[in-house]
Amino acid sequence: MSTITALGLRAVLTGRVPGFIRGCWNALQERRKCQKVRAALYGLNGRDLHDIGISHGDIEYVASNPDIDPRGI
Repeated sequence: MSTITALGLRAVLTGRVPGFIRGCWNALQERRKCQKVRAALYGLNGRDLHDIGISHGDIEYVASNPDIDPRGI
């Protein structure tokens, strides 16, 4: 364990802090991936969306739930 002294107080860093930072980083990466999917889908026209089995109204759902197939397959 490492200690940090700030303003005369000692704080002990535990394994929770790096785990928290790792969790935040992973959440940020997931958010960026969803934003890329969302942008790509909004860039398609209605016919292209229909070809892949979704509508404009499904874009937010598909981008937010990458593990679920909107076609129900």
